[in-house]
Amino acid sequence: MKKLNITLVLLIGLVVYSCTTDDSNQTINSRSISKLKATVYFMDEIDRYLTRVYENNKPKTDSIYDINNEITYYSNWVFNDGKLSSKKTYDAVGNLTNDFSVFYDDLNRISQIIDSGFGLTRTTTTNFTYNSDNTITSVSELDGLITDKTFFLNSSGLIFKEVSEDLIEEIVYDSDFNVISKSGSFGTTNYFYDDINLPPENFPVNENNMFGTYKNNYIIYKNSVQGAPNNEASILPKFLLEYQSGSSTTRFEWELNDDNYPISRKLYIQNQLNVDYEYVYN
Repeated sequence: MKKLNITLVLLIGLVVYSCTTDDSNQTINSRSISKLKATVYFMDEIDRYLTRVYENNKPKTDSIYDINNEITYYSNWVFNDGKLSSKKTYDAVGNLTNDFSVFYDDLNRISQIIDSGFGLTRTTTTNFTYNSDNTITSVSELDGLITDKTFFLNSSGLIFKEVSEDLIEEIVYDSDFNVISKSGSFGTTNYFYDDINLPPENFPVNENNMFGTYKNNYIIYKNSVQGAPNNEASILPKFLLEYQSGSSTTRFEWELNDDNYPISRKLYIQNQLNVDYEYVYN
């Protein structure tokens, strides 16, 4: 076995580095994920457990359990034509608590997101307009309040900047379109990659194969350039070694098999264990 320190910000819903894969891209040695399990810690104590189950190499169900292994919430993912169309979240007794829907245009670009907030008490509707001047306009409405932002595309057609009334964020890609920095109103975040231990061929490093063929869809899905490191844009995906923002450092300690498929990974924030993941393959 090999151990590799890799860093990436944690997304509790297991939406980062989830190892989905497309059957049409599999090689003889490819492996498909069947389950991703996580133990979440708070102050060195177990806080909760997370499990994602896959079907046809795409997320099917996310489940959250308390420290007694009692389920507290679960989410069902629904795909149409290979693209995420909805995600519905329920409490332990089956009451719908969140309803999230995604719509696409004829070019497989996300055109609208409707998100009924926790408890279905508030609904945010966001519409995206793809303009002829290499910008994308995002307009969100919540309880009559309208907010908007603009995303800017570089010469490669990838989002590199986000501008709103009180926020400017800009990202920089390397020659393989991996994000290496993000800077703006809240400082600078730098990303460092491993050029030696590369993922297996056709192995999706980030949460891709969920939103169709448009390379910016993950950023649009998140409605933020915060999603850029997980965007399906890289022509040579690499494992991220370190994530640094100011004095804060987050790192992953990965255990890989001989073919560089992850077996487990531990997420450390400021050298304190935060999440322990386990991969299960078909």
